[in-house]
Amino acid sequence: MSDNKAKNVNPRVIEVLENLPELPSMPSVVGQALDLLENPETDVKQLADTISRDISMTTQILKLVNSAYYGFPSQITSINKAMALLGFDKIKSLILSVAVKPMMLSYSGKALWNHSLRCAVGCQHIARSLDYGDLDEAFIMGLLHDIGKTVMQIYNKKAYPEIDKLVAIGADILDAERAFYGFTHTEMGRALVDKWKLPLIIGITAEHHHNPLKSEEAVSASIVYVADKITQEELKFPIFDNEIINCFDYEIQSPEALREEIFELSKPIEAALS
Repeated sequence: MSDNKAKNVNPRVIEVLENLPELPSMPSVVGQALDLLENPETDVKQLADTISRDISMTTQILKLVNSAYYGFPSQITSINKAMALLGFDKIKSLILSVAVKPMMLSYSGKALWNHSLRCAVGCQHIARSLDYGDLDEAFIMGLLHDIGKTVMQIYNKKAYPEIDKLVAIGADILDAERAFYGFTHTEMGRALVDKWKLPLIIGITAEHHHNPLKSEEAVSASIVYVADKITQEELKFPIFDNEIINCFDYEIQSPEALREEIFELSKPIEAALS
């Protein structure tokens, strides 16, 4: 675990996480690239050389960069040029998108993967409206907010459909998860993000996107809360908890219109990562 480890961690979460032989680690190239991105002395060539060692990752990153989501007028054919145009922060969000895709698709299926992508785009869209500092950080917050569900399905895939059935008839998802697993996807998400040594805010929002008012980073967690709710496969009414929305300085005139806008914005990146 990193120094970002959450306080009062559920011991069951740590037990499962540390004894799960199938749990994928970040690919070595991803870990090396993220370490380089944390070093202010890293230059474009160092990072490009590292990423280029993984042909599949290089191909998928370039496919993303050339998608309509980024809207460059001409084709980008090298990682060096992509980084020069996008900057290190955007490259980080692309690396993580490519890295977690196989894990999420293999164990959780396309529905959760598509929801995570839409939530990532939604977080970025809301963050831009709020003039939130780091838009690429907002994207990663949304992308990884439900990563704990994937770990739960690796651990016991048969239990999760039962949870889905309970949620469909009105049960609280966190209560249902505790009943079947002894922990929640929010607790597991925080622990996994810590294990991967990602920025602290990513773990905090994974842990608190269902209850942002309990978070030390309430604005960030509320961004993920809204994006998560609005990008579910089906909207459930009432969509939002009024107490959360009233404390969050973001006006939502029409949830349906916001949802449609986010889904439309997400289409290019979904196509690029299909």
